Amino acid sequence: MSPLVIMDRGEALTLNFAELRNYHGNLALMAIGVGFRAVKAALQELYGEESVERSSLTVRSGHAGPGFRDAFEYTTRAVTRGAYIVDVDYPVAQYDPHRAQSYAFVISDSQGASVEVALKENFLPGVFYDYLKKGREGTMTPEDKATNEKLKADLCEKALALPQDELFEVKRLS
Repeated sequence: MSPLVIMDRGEALTLNFAELRNYHGNLALMAIGVGFRAVKAALQELYGEESVERSSLTVRSGHAGPGFRDAFEYTTRAVTRGAYIVDVDYPVAQYDPHRAQSYAFVISDSQGASVEVALKENFLPGVFYDYLKKGREGTMTPEDKATNEKLKADLCEKALALPQDELFEVKRLS
């Protein structure tokens, strides 16, 4: 996985996924993989090869989970800056059959440019959402937990390896 380059007060920072993985830990591996790639996709769409000042970015996340939050915080510092909004009712990429939760993310800058990055519907298998539900309900068996951990790790690796157009629908909003 190639690094993400972003400006921080005029200095180019090279951010690697391995550092995000160390920052986050192993709770939500799929989400940090998808989140890191979502930021890369958004920046590529908005700026091409140019680097942007991360303090100019705002993130609207359709998913409230800690993996996505940490991916956006690590790359943009949006959470710390108060520029991170969770909107689980965002109307795009609502795939979870058990609750409102979007797998779409809108990244905007202070100049009005904006892009929507939506995870493709077929990326997450149905059992993934079932495990999320069981986790919220506290009904996971030890076998469920082990299988779910492997699934999240496998999905993270897949998210990092897939070509962008097989992982996301990227749509310029402005």
